[in-house]
Amino acid sequence: MPGLAKTNAFMLGTATVMVGPVEDLQDLNPLEHSIGLVKNFTISSDPAYTELTQGVKNDVVDSTMTGNPTRCSMEAYEYTARNFAYALGLEKALDISPTGLSVKTTTAGSIAANAVAVPVALATGLTVGKYIMIAVDNEDHFIIRKITGVATNTLTVDAAVPAIPANSVVTLVQDLSIGSKDDQPYYSAAISGKLSNNDKIVIQLPKIRIVKGFNVAFTSGDYANMPIEFTIYDQVSTDPFYAQFGGAKAKIFRT
Repeated sequence: MPGLAKTNAFMLGTATVMVGPVEDLQDLNPLEHSIGLVKNFTISSDPAYTELTQGVKNDVVDSTMTGNPTRCSMEAYEYTARNFAYALGLEKALDISPTGLSVKTTTAGSIAANAVAVPVALATGLTVGKYIMIAVDNEDHFIIRKITGVATNTLTVDAAVPAIPANSVVTLVQDLSIGSKDDQPYYSAAISGKLSNNDKIVIQLPKIRIVKGFNVAFTSGDYANMPIEFTIYDQVSTDPFYAQFGGAKAKIFRT
């Protein structure tokens, strides 16, 4: 009977997507570089040909490949600060911890309106130039301020605050620019996954940029995701894996 399977190498599974510095391609690992839960990862290569025809029937007698764009797309579900930075194209993405910040304290006593000094129970980890979030009512009233000075358990902030109760939670937060026009650096990426028969596949992308994906939609009907896309670039002779890839934009390895 035609169309019968010859193997059990069927595609049903998920993948781990890892992103890091170009020079670290061979050392990307899930603990440090994974972007977390990803669904529907797809890599596609779409060769384009220019054709030579002849005769009144325009029969094709030759063709030359004139392009072969390669892209990746996926749905990223973890709204971490690092994933935000990747999707926004920010250069400092790799400086952000993949697990987020853990610096948290409370206000040491109530704070009168229009004050710029914020006494805190502990100032460890709070430094000048960073941003803090003060939870006024632990619901939806949050005050964002930039730290301009740190003394003994007292923060000076860049603008006056409203009246704040004692023991309000103060958290160090990441600040990320939306709509920045700075060029994103090149990254490398590795994707590891399994077929339904447990065979392993690894894809290495030596030079990429994340060109799309920032999407924050507060919905109650279903879990939202960021539709992240990679553009994969040709390497140049000064790139660290130029010789190894031999002109290819990516390599796929399969057990």
